[in-house]
Amino acid sequence: MKTLAFLLIANALLAQDAAKPLNQSAAALDTSSRSVMIIDPKSRASDFAQAFDFLRKDRPTQKIVIRTMTSELLNVTDVSPSSGGTLLMVKILSSQGVRTMIVPVEQITEIGYSP
Repeated sequence: MKTLAFLLIANALLAQDAAKPLNQSAAALDTSSRSVMIIDPKSRASDFAQAFDFLRKDRPTQKIVIRTMTSELLNVTDVSPSSGGTLLMVKILSSQGVRTMIVPVEQITEIGYSP
């Protein structure tokens, strides 16, 4: 009898969990403490390229670094956005010569001078 009661309770709890949606949409999330701004990737890529050009012209002798969510790209010599605007072609001066890296725009967190 105890097993039957336990199974009925467990079944009722599972039915309640199944009735709840698994994930909420972004529109349904409570955003009262934060805001969301949607930016076109092409505009963002252009902004990064413009920021790089500004830093290069402001202090031509300083080395520029691009920080991503996972790494730092040091000694950046050139930044070009792709035609679609979702990627940046980044040229880096390394001990083996100039290397080109392709970086998704959404991965970039900061462009600035190397310390």
